[in-house]
Amino acid sequence: MAQSDAYERIAKAALNQYGVVQKELRFLGHSGNVTFYVEAPEEKFLLRIHQPFSGLQDDIWLRPDVIESELLWLVALRHQTNIIVQEPVQNLEGRWVTQVLADDTQDVFYCSLLRWIDGYVSDTHRTPQQAYQLGSLTAQLHRHSSQWKLPQNFVRPIFDENRLRAALSAFYPAVSYGLISPEHYRMLTQATQKIESMMKTLGQAQDVWGLIHADLHDSNYLFHNEEIRPIDFARCGFGYYLYDIAESIQYLLPQVRFSFFEGYQTIRQLPERYLEIVEGFFIMAIIYNYSFHLNNPKEHEWISNDVQHIAKRHLHKYLEGESFLLESQLVPTE
Repeated sequence: MAQSDAYERIAKAALNQYGVVQKELRFLGHSGNVTFYVEAPEEKFLLRIHQPFSGLQDDIWLRPDVIESELLWLVALRHQTNIIVQEPVQNLEGRWVTQVLADDTQDVFYCSLLRWIDGYVSDTHRTPQQAYQLGSLTAQLHRHSSQWKLPQNFVRPIFDENRLRAALSAFYPAVSYGLISPEHYRMLTQATQKIESMMKTLGQAQDVWGLIHADLHDSNYLFHNEEIRPIDFARCGFGYYLYDIAESIQYLLPQVRFSFFEGYQTIRQLPERYLEIVEGFFIMAIIYNYSFHLNNPKEHEWISNDVQHIAKRHLHKYLEGESFLLESQLVPTE
């Protein structure tokens, strides 16, 4: 793993391939990608080095064809909708993904450059109006996805039963670590089986399944004046539109979640059993998040505490067939 100074060298080498002369290059963070803020004489950018935090993702996210496919959706959203997104920039060779070799190890790093968009991440609980706006934005993304003709060789990960089972298996070491009890893992396993059965009944028709953001949590959209702007499409892939909804609303207070659904239905209709289905996907999103964070020791205390809350507030009710989405008082901490 390269250190921060090595990442800066890689960032500068990548910018040379775009012909961008930076006035300022500032490290922003390292999670799914290494990110830098870039200020040029007349424009600002976000530079991404597609190198995840150790152990947090499988290799598919690092493939250049997978990265390029994400960028192609952003280009389409930028030119075919009114949604404000970070528009990708082609390098001097007309490519969306830029390859850089590390000086010392000759390891290959893939980079992408996006135009910067203004806005801020809110650290307060969402109001009913903001939840309503978020629902409308999510529906706009789904409407575009359901109508967009995919480019040739478009490839993104799939959020299906196989990925859910893989996430549950990847989370099993939490038992041996002593982070969660065998009983709670058993409950997660039972929930997974119930979710799998539900998914088989849904099918994958165009109105229920398509390209989704898959990570539109409260740090992945910006507020700008009265507008919400989605960012960080790095985990986008193919999945159920109702799963995409579940991923977002788990970070909303229960009392504003219905406002999300109201906003959504101003753009797209929801199926009759949407609440029951979203509750299953709500649990699925939680399992994904646990498996994603397990290899980061800094998250272990949160995981241990959160599983206990989830088991008490959500899992028990879900396994008993009781609704919980609009009643629970749990506030997610991640």
